Amino acid sequence: MAARDGSSSLDHLEQAREMVWDALQMLEEAQRIIFKAGDCYVETVWGEGVRAVIHVTERITDVSGDLTAAQSELGRLIARDRNRPPDG
Repeated sequence: MAARDGSSSLDHLEQAREMVWDALQMLEEAQRIIFKAGDCYVETVWGEGVRAVIHVTERITDVSGDLTAAQSELGRLIARDRNRPPDG
């Protein structure tokens, strides 16, 4: 069934999946930047800053895993929606 703007559920699911993919890419880039901060801490401070960087990157890894699972579920919904008859 199409929404008021003419978009189908498939259109919305595909848009959501693309947004999740973009979020994953941004998280990966953030993780790379945080690793650079960690390198700076190792060079100058070593200690609390390094532990904080490790903690943040572990949390990003957890979030990335959750987003990956959500993206996979969206993929399953998209596949199911594509196989659904047009009227229902």
